[in-house]
Amino acid sequence: MLTGFWTVVLAGSLLVYLLILLGIGVRASRQAGDSAEEYLLAGRNLPLPLAVITLLATWFGAGVMLTVTDEVADQGLPAATLDPLGVALCLFLAGWWLAAPLWNMGLLTIGDFYRQRFGVVTEKLAAVILIPSYFGWIAVQFIAVARLLELFFGLDLSWGIVAVMLAGTLYTLLGGLRAVVWTDVFQLGLVLIGVVYLAVAVVGEVGWAETQVTLQAAVTEPRGWGEVILMLDLLVVGALGNLPAQDLIQRFLCVRSAPAARRACFWAAGGYLVFGLFPIGMGLLATHVLPDTATGVVMGIANKLLQGPWMVIFVLAVVSAVLSTIDGAILSPAGVLAQNLLPAGVRERWGTVPVNRAAVVLVALCSLASAFSGKAAYSLLEEAYSLMLVGLLVPLLGGLWFPRRPPSAAIASMLVGTVLWVPHLWLGEPEWLGQPWLQPLGLHLPLNLTITVIAAATFFVVGRNRPAAPSSADLQSRES
Repeated sequence: MLTGFWTVVLAGSLLVYLLILLGIGVRASRQAGDSAEEYLLAGRNLPLPLAVITLLATWFGAGVMLTVTDEVADQGLPAATLDPLGVALCLFLAGWWLAAPLWNMGLLTIGDFYRQRFGVVTEKLAAVILIPSYFGWIAVQFIAVARLLELFFGLDLSWGIVAVMLAGTLYTLLGGLRAVVWTDVFQLGLVLIGVVYLAVAVVGEVGWAETQVTLQAAVTEPRGWGEVILMLDLLVVGALGNLPAQDLIQRFLCVRSAPAARRACFWAAGGYLVFGLFPIGMGLLATHVLPDTATGVVMGIANKLLQGPWMVIFVLAVVSAVLSTIDGAILSPAGVLAQNLLPAGVRERWGTVPVNRAAVVLVALCSLASAFSGKAAYSLLEEAYSLMLVGLLVPLLGGLWFPRRPPSAAIASMLVGTVLWVPHLWLGEPEWLGQPWLQPLGLHLPLNLTITVIAAATFFVVGRNRPAAPSSADLQSRES
């Protein structure tokens, strides 16, 4: 724990840090004008290195730094299946499947894709599914930083949540994606310094020989088919569930060309996998440093091994990781709300950028309400992030690979996936489909994977294929 002097230094450092972020937001706001393309996609003019950095910073947040370490410390190596392994695979698949075709379509949001492929009704339904799925995830980030403020400064958790919401929203509100990208550059540098230094400190504390033995012992065979199925389900959620996410798609649409969009995803996937190994390693070695701690592992290790200036830097790194997730997570559903859910007449009357900024405020307030909604409701909203997998993935990939499928197929797939998944959310059964009824019969169906397969079957069964577009040769023959 920090002494009184270093607590004051940390408070001053956080104030300076927030002023820097605000200055970046003010500077970026001068370029926003009244263009949705500028505000949401930074004018589609970002160089490749900045696109890679913002992809990494968006994903490398509180989840992989704090939660994954706790899960690995408690459950072992299989807990890393969802994150970082699944997320790294997601970034790779985004580059392989999505980046080039979506960039070439000239989209502003993922909602634009559903409108172009399947019509306005599908666009609106996709927006309704996507926007609320972010609220619980953003609330996670609010609470993570608020707990740090409570730990180091004694700030009441409720006031801390409000302070984090205001800090993460203000510079995003002003400068849009350009502010998010430039703050990500600053934030990711702090994050990587903090994580790498703490991991090295852990290895130094444990010893290299004991570290090797522990890491080798962690690689074990799964305990039965049930664990294999659950690991597969987690991998699917991590790798495929985030493909329809607006924050992912927004990051590769903002570059200068389709090839650059693909390369940004591939580089980010490799970087995420490499840096994600550090939290995994700390989780596996945690028992050697903190024998009696199963939660709060990262902060516990930091409190034990880091002193003075290094502890200040590490706390700044944690705050940076969370804020870099908050800004993108707020801007993304706000863009879908403003561009795809609200009528075009609203943007025409009030201006595109003002409407997008109002949507940023609304998303932030809904996420704040999620953080204050009580543990049960908050947990439900956090789980709702999987809705993008069961409700939006199939129409996205189906629209790219089978463009002749009718709008009814996409709508039916969205509805079936959502309607099957929501009851399990409310019943608190996030792992198995129909657990009270099917498991006594010996059927173990992973929830997310099974419902996604059912949604895919629905996509191919409902409706008839639309007629193929006439080829250029057909058009020429008709003219002659």
